[in-house]
Amino acid sequence: RGGRGNARFATSTRRAPAFAEKGEPGEERWLKLELKLLADAGLIGFPNAGKSTILARVSAARPKIADYPFTTLAPCLGVVRAGEGESFVLADIPGLIEGAHQGAGLGHRFLRHIERTRLLVHVVDVAGTGGRDPVEDFAVINRELAAYGSELAARPQIVAANKIDLPGAAKNLARLREALGERYEVYPVSALTGEGLDRLVYRIAARLKELPRPRPAAAAPARPREILTIERQDHVWLVKGERVERQVAMTDFENPEAVQYLQHTLRRLGVEDALRDRGAKSGDTVKIGGVEFTLHFET
Repeated sequence: RGGRGNARFATSTRRAPAFAEKGEPGEERWLKLELKLLADAGLIGFPNAGKSTILARVSAARPKIADYPFTTLAPCLGVVRAGEGESFVLADIPGLIEGAHQGAGLGHRFLRHIERTRLLVHVVDVAGTGGRDPVEDFAVINRELAAYGSELAARPQIVAANKIDLPGAAKNLARLREALGERYEVYPVSALTGEGLDRLVYRIAARLKELPRPRPAAAAPARPREILTIERQDHVWLVKGERVERQVAMTDFENPEAVQYLQHTLRRLGVEDALRDRGAKSGDTVKIGGVEFTLHFET
């Protein structure tokens, strides 16, 4: 940050200070930023299960839709209306496959986006398109959630048994309901025709009302009191402390008034008392942040 101007140092006894602070030394670091979407509910399931089509049907979102796996390569958000004055944000998460928790099929990039959802809508291709088994598909996705994190595996789920309009879907739906028992609510839907989607949307909205909202991020902890470290090396007192080192770095040593203000500040921060307690004497050399001083105690 930049240093304070001379007006900031004006007091009742120092009406026109003739010094200012230098800018604080800059810091350099490499940061890796990771985006996590914020949504109330997330659509999960195998590729080509119909998640994007469902999102396009129930919201104004227009995700890419095609008849091949991994059409969706980035999460897509849509606002879903559920009656007068009610809405929620629904996320279409790219399809997951077995081994997703280890990164298979870009699984790590996809799974992190559902960490902040309160409810998971598990979309299953109940028609068994391409020879898939909806019961096994459901189990595989849940194993991947558990492997990624126990908290994610415990997230509430609603099952959307999609493609109910296709041949063989009714038989597979009965198998799925038998396998899941009373643990999950199963809603047969057709993303293509819209069948059952209204009922699913209203149930998602009702379930979200029952679930607690995410807690706000914890406030930053209070700044700890300055900790001074003093040690003696080769007849030089080394003083270390974040605030005192920053104060020295921002002082203009070409300006006598600025140096005088630094002396006052170091005394106020307890540097002088700490040195005296350690046995330092006037005339000793003190080093703070690479700058050496000759110590003079006030009598």
